[in-house]
Amino acid sequence: MKDLARDLLREGRFARVEPYQRFGYACAALLLLSAAVHSVVFLIDGGSLQGPLSWRKPILFGFSFGVAVATLTWFMTFLRFGRVTGWVVAAALGIASLGEVFLISMQKWRGVASHFNEDTVFDETVFSWMGILVGVVLLVTVFVTIRSFMRTDAPRSLAWAIRLGLLLMLVSQGVGVSMIVEGGNQFGAAGSLKVPHAFTVHAVQVLPALALLLGLSRSSEDRRLRIVVLGAAGYAGLVAATMIQTYGGRAPLDAGLASSAVALTGLLLLGTSGLIALRGLSPRQPT
Repeated sequence: MKDLARDLLREGRFARVEPYQRFGYACAALLLLSAAVHSVVFLIDGGSLQGPLSWRKPILFGFSFGVAVATLTWFMTFLRFGRVTGWVVAAALGIASLGEVFLISMQKWRGVASHFNEDTVFDETVFSWMGILVGVVLLVTVFVTIRSFMRTDAPRSLAWAIRLGLLLMLVSQGVGVSMIVEGGNQFGAAGSLKVPHAFTVHAVQVLPALALLLGLSRSSEDRRLRIVVLGAAGYAGLVAATMIQTYGGRAPLDAGLASSAVALTGLLLLGTSGLIALRGLSPRQPT
């Protein structure tokens, strides 16, 4: 197990950290710390995790933004950023994410809703700034996605895992725009936009993790790439199933025949790719 952990760190090049990446990781750590602190507050304060005034929002957004910032910061290891470009990307991503989570947390501590709240001029201003900060994160994600399709220092399987994960992350942010257009999280009679939004946003962690595990196997790079594409197809199937369900106006647990079939196919493909990756794990022999 220790050998596998060492090889995983080497495969992911986690030891090669530029100064601007340290800044990005520090921002990610603060966001995760915020999620942890608010989790403790929730355990003490109690209450429901549902509704616009729950502790769920600062917890969930702190965790999600923290993981996303850490992931995109790690991607910079392979994208050949110059010092200036790296600092601009890391600073914009980290500061915008910290600002977004701060505003969400502030509104909870004030006892008012953070999203779609235009009850007062101040609340309307806060929600407007939240939209601006999310827009900055979106622009950074688009830029990183475009750069990922240029020459990278990653093996082909990892490079494509990063690219496909980023594309699905952009789909997630597109669903977020749909939430703003709809003026809430519901679409149609009972569709929940939060479901496809949550599924797509974490593809950017799942697919590169799959590629890292495959990097520890003795398989050829061509085979690793095929398995990554298989996993990406499976994940895309799960996303498509949530889209069919949501934009059909159906509640998350009111599964239709089409969405169930697509979800089952996606789960089968993603699960198969994961099992193949796990079965191929083996510590590398010293050279």
